[in-house]
Amino acid sequence: MTCRTDSRKRRPVAVLAAAVVATLGLACGDFTGVPASLPTITDTGTVYALNGAPAGAPSGLHVFTGTIVPVDQSFAFDVGFDLDSTGAIVVYPQRTVATALSTTTHSVGLLTVKDTFEAVLSAPKSGYRADTALVTQRNVVVLVQANDQGVCGLSLTGTSMYAKFEITEVNRLTRQLKIRWTADPNCGFVSFQSGVPKN
Repeated sequence: MTCRTDSRKRRPVAVLAAAVVATLGLACGDFTGVPASLPTITDTGTVYALNGAPAGAPSGLHVFTGTIVPVDQSFAFDVGFDLDSTGAIVVYPQRTVATALSTTTHSVGLLTVKDTFEAVLSAPKSGYRADTALVTQRNVVVLVQANDQGVCGLSLTGTSMYAKFEITEVNRLTRQLKIRWTADPNCGFVSFQSGVPKN
């Protein structure tokens, strides 16, 4: 015996289901369109070169908190700053500083751009060189892609956070570097404009 379902009975159910989906789509934008909740962070400060820094002095940048922090065994930083033997600025992603025995590290990519700090309004999502030290110069804008699973591991909007920074002054005698930065602490969002990002 063959069972037949009257298509006329199914039609109202299908129309109702489509209406519900459409209503949810209008109300929420889309199912993965979770809005950002944290404002971008822009600040300036002074960091010490990794080699020769006083104990507890800031030598790195942490994207999620948007702060300059010590580079130590807690690995609560994304990039560290140093001066090499020639006085050149070297930026170290977290894994290049950590030992091979550490299991708490995450991948960080770096990318330089030719625009001014003010002109860089958002970060690209590709083109970064992961886990590789970068030699840079004063007033060159460097973009950071931090793939911190401890922060973004369960995020629906993306697995990376982004920041931009530039070193504005270098004192080779005191081994200090003045830095300005903007960090977007929202996973998957790329905006560097002030306020809570829209993208």
